[in-house]
Amino acid sequence: MTITSNLAVAEKQGARDNVARLLSPRSIAMIGASNNMTGIGGRVFANLARAFKGPLYPVNPKDAEIQGHRAYKRVSEVGQPIDMAVIALSAAHVIGAIEEVAAAGIGGVVILSSGFAEAGEEGKAMQAGLREVLDRTGVRAIGPNCIGYMNNHGGVMANFALSPQEPMPKMGAVALVSQSGGLGSFITTKSLEAGIGLGWYVSTGNEVDLNVAGTLRYLVEQPDVGVLLAFCETLRDPEIFIETAKRAQALDKPLIILKAGRSDVAAKAAMSHTASVVGSAEVFDAVCRQHGVFVAESMEHMIDLAMIFQGGRRAKGDRVGVLTASGGTGVLLADESAQAGLSLPPLGEDEKQAFYEFLPTPFFGSLNNPVDVTAQPSPHPNASAEIFGRMLGSPSFDMVAAVSWAAPPYLDMITAQYNASDKPLGVLMTVPSAQLAAAGVPHFTDARRLARALRAMSDFSSRRAAKPEAAYASDPARVRRVADLLTKVPAAEAALMEHQGKQIFAEYGVPVTRETLVADADGAARAAAEIGGKVVIKGMSYAIPHKSDKGAIRVGLTGDEAIRREYGEMLADIARLAPEARLEGVLVQEMVPARMELVCGMRRDPVFGPIVALGLGGVLIEIIAETVLLRPPFGRAEALAAIDSLCGGRLTNGRRGLTAEERERVADIVLGIAALAIDHPEISEIDVNPIRVDNGKAVAADALIVLERGTNG
Repeated sequence: MTITSNLAVAEKQGARDNVARLLSPRSIAMIGASNNMTGIGGRVFANLARAFKGPLYPVNPKDAEIQGHRAYKRVSEVGQPIDMAVIALSAAHVIGAIEEVAAAGIGGVVILSSGFAEAGEEGKAMQAGLREVLDRTGVRAIGPNCIGYMNNHGGVMANFALSPQEPMPKMGAVALVSQSGGLGSFITTKSLEAGIGLGWYVSTGNEVDLNVAGTLRYLVEQPDVGVLLAFCETLRDPEIFIETAKRAQALDKPLIILKAGRSDVAAKAAMSHTASVVGSAEVFDAVCRQHGVFVAESMEHMIDLAMIFQGGRRAKGDRVGVLTASGGTGVLLADESAQAGLSLPPLGEDEKQAFYEFLPTPFFGSLNNPVDVTAQPSPHPNASAEIFGRMLGSPSFDMVAAVSWAAPPYLDMITAQYNASDKPLGVLMTVPSAQLAAAGVPHFTDARRLARALRAMSDFSSRRAAKPEAAYASDPARVRRVADLLTKVPAAEAALMEHQGKQIFAEYGVPVTRETLVADADGAARAAAEIGGKVVIKGMSYAIPHKSDKGAIRVGLTGDEAIRREYGEMLADIARLAPEARLEGVLVQEMVPARMELVCGMRRDPVFGPIVALGLGGVLIEIIAETVLLRPPFGRAEALAAIDSLCGGRLTNGRRGLTAEERERVADIVLGIAALAIDHPEISEIDVNPIRVDNGKAVAADALIVLERGTNG
């Protein structure tokens, strides 16, 4: 046992070491390097040769020399240690090349070749063979069907996204990972034009081995990375993605992701592009929110966030000061800032007095917020710089949004003042500025984009320190008891009956109604008398998971006569509306009072697995349809925060909202459903609708549990 454990640890460490050798190599071979600069083999080798300072070995059986470097017929002839190899061969020759790479002790490969899973059944079979050889040899891989990667800090230009004739990209702390090579190249070009310092760009392609999540996991630990960007169509290894998100939060590194495949049409396109599984966009967004990941709505939004974050600045709060020489533009920027949820406090009176000596006389602007200095000339020779500097230095503001024209004197002043301060700044420009881009000053040509970027800065800067998360501890005895209950469900059935579901809920601390299963009207009358007050009667049948549709429920009953009468009428309705249903009994249940109804449920997403949903229930669920989603495991604090987020906070803060005690009881239900989902993967769906809330209590009044096996019509 010890030997196996040590071997597993060694294999895991070896895999990590090979990722480092792949992405941060000290020596490189290129199999398929070429002198033909119009082909991929020539362009990529030229890119490598212009930047890499370590040993570089071109491999080509036809040429003795490639672009001034001695060429080798086979990688085995090099005879020197090699960390990484780039493969630019036809798909049919890739597997053989990797066998040679493994024999030569090379740690990782970048497979530029296409013609694998994206190319139909034959390509899928070839990719399966590729996966087998990688698994067997331990070689790590990027691709196939990718355009390579760039590690600017290490001088590794193993890609054809950028031409070798282009200048080397601006060095910086931003890393971009893209499943799509073409779109990644597009984002790269737009980022560089916007002044983003790209230290890394990785295209993952078909992801036969290293995928977006795994690449991000490596990059988040790199000291030269301060901001992480990602584009994906699907997200493999969700656990690694979530682990990366937690590390990014802990290391103060914003993680921003742009997700394609959000619509049904786009999802089908993603399937044809990379043979991917595409999960729910709503679930993806919820998981990202839960773990502090920014979901970009567009390429421009992603680049805006990279621009505001790349300087490493942080805001102490959400107070923004708006500085403008155009009253209308300042009001627009103030409106957008307020709409984004930022606060706009006025300057302090002492600060206003200090501004006056730099303002024109007479002064027709405003020293409130926005601070409108107008276009009037000032007699003070350094008025613009003084005012700008005082705004950045003001204790009244955590961030500054300034309006400027793209004229050299303003740009010089803005650059100097930005460099002299550590406060977040966004500048609203008439046109994009190459000068500000080169200086790394965040600038925007749209007020809304600037305001949203500052809001993101405020949100990330004020995030709560992540508490150490206790791993979910399952109770083996409880798991066995519930498993025994599940075995009693006939093999042909998928949905449990309500009373069976409530037995399971009770095991997980979910408060349920007092109730009794009876076989006849006399039993119903006796059970109702024991429960007391108004009761509900429900027909129990595996064939009737939704009772109201089949007449299998009666509510608000009191007295023997009413119960006996409604019992008979309910059975008649069931016989008429669901003649195929076999009745297992009738549930007599207390009618729990409610001034509010909620719903809690669970579904399994194809990517992220179990997702717990909480929202308004009862008759409001179809009208308002507001829910919050959480992925287990999570703690009580996360459950309470989810409750608090519903209805803009009015569910807990409103006059008729949840009391403190009710809030805790709802959290009990959310946590219980999450634990049930973790412990029993054979459960595909859970619905608790309604949760009836009143007088300090929250009670599950109904229960639906659906097993993975089969369907129930």
